[in-house]
Amino acid sequence: MSTRTPFVSRKRLYDLGFVLGKYLLLLFFLSIIVPPFVYVVSVSLRTPEAIWEITLIPDTITFQNYANVFDEFSDPLVDSFLIATGTALISMAITIPSAYAIGRKQFPGRKAAFYTIILALLFPHILLIIPISDIWNAIGIYNTIPGLWLAYQPFVTPFSLWILRDFFENLPPNLEEAAQVYGCTEFTAFIRVILPISAPAVVAVGFLAFLAGWNDFLFANFLTTGTGVEPATVVLFKNVGGELQFWENLTAQALVVGVPPAVLYIGARRYLAKAFAV
Repeated sequence: MSTRTPFVSRKRLYDLGFVLGKYLLLLFFLSIIVPPFVYVVSVSLRTPEAIWEITLIPDTITFQNYANVFDEFSDPLVDSFLIATGTALISMAITIPSAYAIGRKQFPGRKAAFYTIILALLFPHILLIIPISDIWNAIGIYNTIPGLWLAYQPFVTPFSLWILRDFFENLPPNLEEAAQVYGCTEFTAFIRVILPISAPAVVAVGFLAFLAGWNDFLFANFLTTGTGVEPATVVLFKNVGGELQFWENLTAQALVVGVPPAVLYIGARRYLAKAFAV
C-alpha cells in the first residue's frame, strides 16, 4: 500500500496561517484607527451649519477652519518647533558621546553608571515640577524656551542613552582599530567610521527626543505662563477646555498639531526599525 505525500505540508499550512493571522490583526487595528481619523478630517472640512450631519463627505467643503488654525497657532507652532528641536539637539549632544563611552570603552563603574542613569526612567517626573519651577524662577529661565529644553533632559536623555548604548555595544569590536591602522586617530575614527554606521540609531534618538518635546503637555503647561512662550499643546488644551467649543475648529487644530510628528515618523521609520532591531 503506497503512501501519498500531502498536497500541502504541515509547515506550509502553519506559514499560511501565520501570514493570514498577521493580516487579520492588521485589518483589525486599521478598522479601529482609520474610521475615527477619517471622520475627524471630515469634520475639520465642514461649515458650522453642517457639523452634526451624519455624512462622511460634507456637501460643502471649506478650508476656513485651517485658515483660522494657522491664524491662532502660528506662534505656538513655532514655539513648539523650537522647543522640540532644541530638546533633540541637546539630548543628542549629551547622549552620543556618553553612549559611545559606556558602550565601547572599559572603565571602572561603567555598568553601575549606566544602570543608575536608566533608573531615572522609573522616577515619576511629575514630582520634578515644583523643584524645577522654583529653580528656574531663581535663575531666570522660567517661561523660556531654553528652560523647557533643560527641563526635558532628565527623562529624554536616559531613554536616548539606552538606545544608543545598545547600538554602539553591538557594533564589531575592531572598527576603531581598523580605522587607526589607516591613519585615523581615536577621535577621527569615531567621527568618520562609528557615527556614519550609527546613523539609524542617531536619527531614531533625534526623532524620539523631538517627539517628546513636541507632544509634552505637563512641563509645557507648568513651566510657561501663557504669555511669551506658549506651546501648541497648551493652546490646544485651553481651547478644548473652553466654554464655547467649535468642533470644526478643534478637529482642524488637532490635525495641524499632529501632522509634524507624523511626517517626521514617516521619514524616520526605517531608521527606527534598524535602531530597535539591534
